[in-house]
Amino acid sequence: MKLLLPISFIIISGVLFFAFVNPLYNDVSQLRTDMATYNTALDNSTQLQKTRDDLIAKYNNITEDDKDRLEHFLPNTVNNIKFILEIEQLANLHNMPLTDIKFDPQQLQAQAASNGGAVIAANNPSSSLSYGVFPIEFTTEGTYDTFVLFLKDMEHNLRLVNVKSVDFSVPAASASSGSGSGSSNPDVYTYNFKIETYWLK
Repeated sequence: MKLLLPISFIIISGVLFFAFVNPLYNDVSQLRTDMATYNTALDNSTQLQKTRDDLIAKYNNITEDDKDRLEHFLPNTVNNIKFILEIEQLANLHNMPLTDIKFDPQQLQAQAASNGGAVIAANNPSSSLSYGVFPIEFTTEGTYDTFVLFLKDMEHNLRLVNVKSVDFSVPAASASSGSGSGSSNPDVYTYNFKIETYWLK
């Protein structure tokens, strides 16, 4: 009989532990784990908000002129006609008229825009890049000196232009007596350009 009471207490304590205390302990442990996860997420959120505020402050400190220059350097859409006219204007500065202008119909699906009928290059939905590419090809003529100046103008042009390749041909010796549209000046070469420009999607 003396042992019955202590044994009963031990049994009751074990039942209480496994029935109530242990589940509560597990719940508290899970809550602590969840709280640590939430605190980490809160810290990350606070850091992201700080980073966002810093970026907004930096953006607000950019002048309107610089914003316009950035927009022209890498716009959020590409105006095909305007871009070709810019290249043509640079070439005309050196008396190098553009001819045989081409762009890839498989890569670009041209469509008329609502603002004045300008032609806009469509994004490629299958591309995972964050920017679009507009390639064009054209032919022009000029001396080597004007060719170098034209390249420098494209390099310093505000719009981002990547010259992929340049092929050139020397005029034939009989050009002065032959027919065709080629120049009779032996110093004037024909250049075939492949260039690209880009825009943000």
